[in-house]
Amino acid sequence: MKDRNPMDHLRRRIAAPLAGFALALAAGPLAAQSDTDFAGETVEMIVPYGPGGGTTAFARLFVAPLQDTLQGGPTVLLRNIEGGGSIVGTNEFVNMAETDGRTILAIGASTILNQVFQDPAVRYDLGAMVPIISSPAGTVVYARRDYNGGLPEDPVKAIRVLIENPPVIAAQTLTSSDLGVLLSYDLLGIRPQVVFGISLGESRGGLERGEFQMRHDTMLSYANAVVPLIEDGVVQQLFTMGYEQDGVIGRDPVAPDVPTFLEVYEAVHGEPLDGIEYQVWKSLFDIRVTAGKMILLPEGTPADMVAAYEAAITDAMDHPDLTSAAAQEVMGDYPQLIGAEATGRVLTGALSLSGAPMDWLQDWADDRYGGF
Repeated sequence: MKDRNPMDHLRRRIAAPLAGFALALAAGPLAAQSDTDFAGETVEMIVPYGPGGGTTAFARLFVAPLQDTLQGGPTVLLRNIEGGGSIVGTNEFVNMAETDGRTILAIGASTILNQVFQDPAVRYDLGAMVPIISSPAGTVVYARRDYNGGLPEDPVKAIRVLIENPPVIAAQTLTSSDLGVLLSYDLLGIRPQVVFGISLGESRGGLERGEFQMRHDTMLSYANAVVPLIEDGVVQQLFTMGYEQDGVIGRDPVAPDVPTFLEVYEAVHGEPLDGIEYQVWKSLFDIRVTAGKMILLPEGTPADMVAAYEAAITDAMDHPDLTSAAAQEVMGDYPQLIGAEATGRVLTGALSLSGAPMDWLQDWADDRYGGF
């Protein structure tokens, strides 16, 4: 895979003042003009996960750039508040953050899922907050080449073998971001034996040892963790979850030669995925892939402060910390969606799983796994 700078050709500039005004209206009543000069100030970025996770790595990339691009050059500090699958830290953000732009929040997919599944500990409403950037993260699915005496090279034929011979796989929990991939397997007709309570890192080692025969991985680990296994002949790719651009789900730009889930579904079943099954799958796709990582401002943040952050994030895309090889490993070759686009297409879609689709998903979970 060629080395590419993901920001040079994927960056998007949005009309920040107009977007900020619309976002603030959606977030709540407008406050008085706020102080967008951060000279001598400290901005705290809360990350509701442990210090070693992917969301922390994502948030850390923005520390130095925001210090340079926010007016007045504030000190930006990152604070991890872990617990409850991100609930503890997100609740604390809601309780203590003012609308003055001095406290912001970085989240991952599980923060969204906690709200979608109405965890009783949740005291936050992401839909009322103001996202200023959404960073997508694709997913790839692969299997051991030697499974069942050797899988066919063709992905669809290999999937048919896995349907007939269900593999053993690992997952974190049913209500984690793994849910969309588990549903994808099931929609294809693969009924794996799932060992829950295994992290992505642990499951990778288990697959290499032959304990698991199929697994999924984030595209942010693709070059370093998946490609070597492919080159060594240990695994073969089956499909990616795809990537949505301009309302169309196409092939993932990180692995454009690998078919998407929707492609292999149609090849296996002879017709495209549609109806309520598609609605449920698409909502989980929005949560896992399109809304992979986000940075948000509190509910009620004034329009001028939203605009200041949108402009700062847009300018930050040119910062060396966000155009480096290290940044590419964390953010991948994906457009970084800023402001109104992040709100309209990503967060709304990610939070839309309710009503009949949610009932369908709960029935599916009851039938396949004994419930959430």
